[in-house]
Amino acid sequence: MNFETVNLTIQVRPNDLDSSGHVNNATVVEYLDAGRWSWLKHHNLARGQRIIPVVARLEINYRHEILLGEVKVITKVEEAEKPRYYQVVFQQSVEIFKDGAATIASEARVKVGFIDSKERTIRTLQDFIDDIKTGSELISLTSLHSQ
Repeated sequence: MNFETVNLTIQVRPNDLDSSGHVNNATVVEYLDAGRWSWLKHHNLARGQRIIPVVARLEINYRHEILLGEVKVITKVEEAEKPRYYQVVFQQSVEIFKDGAATIASEARVKVGFIDSKERTIRTLQDFIDDIKTGSELISLTSLHSQ
């Protein structure tokens, strides 16, 4: 499968800052989460009914502090060649801008698995994609009948 990189711009809010005046490390995790949801939406993969993505592992390297201003969250898939994989690995980074130049403030590698939300069993990437296709068809049919 071939997926393109997705960029999401986020405005740092004053309540994202900790007592040191920079973005709290847990807030960076929220930025990464928003980046993955943006990536899913961009690729029309955000409407599963039953099979859901869950974070299985998260590795972050913090390189520079993040202050008030805009950041860019860059999200791409590292491994998605085989649709039978039980997980997908995202490569993500958060960029800050100093004097007009982009600097990587943090880098992350996020392993995402898939589970059946009712049975609580592990599923594959292909199961997730198939569930979205089925869900989209159901949503389309529901929309037609409600008109």
